[in-house]
Amino acid sequence: MTRKLLWALLWLPLLAAAEPGYVSDATDLRDGPYADAKTLQSLPAAAPVEILSRQGGWYQVQVGQQQGWVRMSSLRLRAPGARAGVLDGGRAVATQTVATTGVRGFGKGELQNATPDVPAVDALEASAVSAADARAFAGQAGLQAKPDSGKGGSP
Repeated sequence: MTRKLLWALLWLPLLAAAEPGYVSDATDLRDGPYADAKTLQSLPAAAPVEILSRQGGWYQVQVGQQQGWVRMSSLRLRAPGARAGVLDGGRAVATQTVATTGVRGFGKGELQNATPDVPAVDALEASAVSAADARAFAGQAGLQAKPDSGKGGSP
């Protein structure tokens, strides 16, 4: 009994730090934070997970009774159908950790102390237009889609 209590006390901080997340696109739950780790199970898009920790570009998550690792880019912190935010995926709500890759012009201290300007992001998102509206606007101006030659892109 004492051993069970000790284990419960050791796991309590991890459980308190867990935050909800959602799979953005179908992905694999892996047994380690690397691309060639063994796949434990496939997770469908919109599957709910509990985010336990972060290591590099990977989140350790719990799905039901199973724990594993998912790429950070495959998770969102907002529920499916909620307005997607520019800040989703990079900043963990509970831990306020920031994941960055290849940011030039900012030092480590500046990135660690950065805080999001949520009203500015909301204002920016409010000015977004749909893809259909953008195509219609481009068509009215006589613009045409062109393939990105040599880069494998499509119009």
